[in-house]
Amino acid sequence: MKNIFIFWFLSFSALSIFAAKPQPPKFLVIQPTKTITVKAGKIVETTLLVSIAPEFHIQANPVGQANLIPTTIEFNEKDGLSLVSVIYPEGKVFRLENSEKDLQVYGGEVKFKLKLQAKTAQPGKQDFTGVFKFQPCNTKICFFPTRYEIKIPVQVLK
Repeated sequence: MKNIFIFWFLSFSALSIFAAKPQPPKFLVIQPTKTITVKAGKIVETTLLVSIAPEFHIQANPVGQANLIPTTIEFNEKDGLSLVSVIYPEGKVFRLENSEKDLQVYGGEVKFKLKLQAKTAQPGKQDFTGVFKFQPCNTKICFFPTRYEIKIPVQVLK
């Protein structure tokens, strides 16, 4: 009897260790950015392409209501590279079920224009990392605000 108890205890313990953790929905994919080249001290423009899953949308920037969280792209200056500006595309009008107000959203494929500057960056290749922050929703509810890391490979020339 003791051996059967130990067998079942070990079996359930092993199952709980190896059981798959529930994964959050895959709201979007940030397409990899090709290496961009910039001369030291100059500004370069690149495009960040985001593909949003068909059953979701994310709130635009601006979203159109003060209490809602807009999509943002942020980079901290690092190794002489900095984000000069982000040009957010125009959103599409959308209304959640049981809501009386319209909001602006992004869906499908969305292009964000980024201007980067190599202020004092040393020549060479480096990854410029930032954060893509957004609030995903479907037609009925909005999910918790989410953030994905962005990496842009940059080749700085003299």
